[in-house]
Amino acid sequence: MRRKGVGALLSALVFPGAGQYYLGRRTRGLLFLAPAAIAGILYFNFALGEANTVVDQVLSGKTTDPAAIEAQIENAPTPIGVKLAEIVFVVCYVGSIVEALVVKPAA
Repeated sequence: MRRKGVGALLSALVFPGAGQYYLGRRTRGLLFLAPAAIAGILYFNFALGEANTVVDQVLSGKTTDPAAIEAQIENAPTPIGVKLAEIVFVVCYVGSIVEALVVKPAA
């Protein structure tokens, strides 16, 4: 497998920017890795908070019906910051794969 293909697979399967690091493009790797990591942390923090809310309601006995729990999760508003984090992560993910495949290494 070509080196670019390995770089693209690393960016796709490990984390955005991992392929650039493998290809020796460390600065570009950080340009993908840092925003993706921050976006991932923001999204994970939001999801963990929502999960804790549901668990607290179940443990307190307020909600026991699985359909009601599902409806509550689906209808919960998503903050704009979390939506932006999703977009940033997807852009970094796709961008790092494309960059690893398309951009020619510096001579």
